[in-house]
Amino acid sequence: MSTPRDQQDLAIYVAWLSYVGGHTQADIAQRLSLSRAKVHRLIGEAHDAGFVHVFIDRSPQALVDQEDRLIARYGLTQCVLVPDVRAPGDTANNTVAIGSAAAQYVHKRLASGEVRALGVSWGRSLAEMTRQLPRESYPDLSIVSLMGSLTQRAAINPFDVVYRLAEITGGQGFFLPVPFIADTVADRGVLLAQRSVVDALARARAVDLCVVGIAAMKADQPIFRSERGLLADGARDELMASGCVAEVVGHFLDAQGRLVDHPINRRTIGLSFAELVQQNVLAVVAGAHKAAAIHAVLQSGLVDRLIIDAPAADALERLAAEQPA
Repeated sequence: MSTPRDQQDLAIYVAWLSYVGGHTQADIAQRLSLSRAKVHRLIGEAHDAGFVHVFIDRSPQALVDQEDRLIARYGLTQCVLVPDVRAPGDTANNTVAIGSAAAQYVHKRLASGEVRALGVSWGRSLAEMTRQLPRESYPDLSIVSLMGSLTQRAAINPFDVVYRLAEITGGQGFFLPVPFIADTVADRGVLLAQRSVVDALARARAVDLCVVGIAAMKADQPIFRSERGLLADGARDELMASGCVAEVVGHFLDAQGRLVDHPINRRTIGLSFAELVQQNVLAVVAGAHKAAAIHAVLQSGLVDRLIIDAPAADALERLAAEQPA
């Protein structure tokens, strides 16, 4: 009688035969005396368990040309453009594809030893990246939250990116043990003086790479959803009235990439804008609806590396064409 471990090993073996060996499902079924349906199911189990990760190490030439244009337009060090793999008429974001590209990027830098301390913000794209990152051991890796890691509602913690990365890599996760936004500027000062916060921010300043998301001023963005408990009701309307078009690592920016004059920007807790500009910062972002937000963040000079999907890149180029260089 087979055990769960036997079944898992068989699923891994079948996945190797299929993806690495190049065997068809019919070949594998004959080789292992299994039905084709069983082989198909085992491959699915290997996918679901996170044992299979598909990385494609080239982009179509048209996308490469577009990457070069974005690098030149915004002064980027690197740009990776991800094809739109959604079905026709699908209005969902290209999250799976963008997460795969981000996972590949981070995996390469971990494997090369280039990154030993990784700073992260949060968001759907980063969460998808953690789901697609291969499970490999990097016990000396530090994964550090770049911003406050507590919300008003403890049952919902959007900063599980740190925990998930630590679990996948065997590295150590370090949270910033304070709220995302302090109640007052005075409270922020008190919290920043705490020894645990001083130590956490020192770690954040010493990371080799920051991986961050970009939020637009849209009601469906996780940062503005009321059940997250991150911002007070009405905060989005107030920020937009102040000229805000984008959020990145807890900093709210106007269309020119400048910090908006709003109390929230004086109460968020994490690396300061000036500190982030000194870091190697990779932004991971998808969706044409974020074009204005992406443009603002790139204008700010905070981001020097970009992973972006084709719909967002197309919309960004159209927007940039209307702006002075």
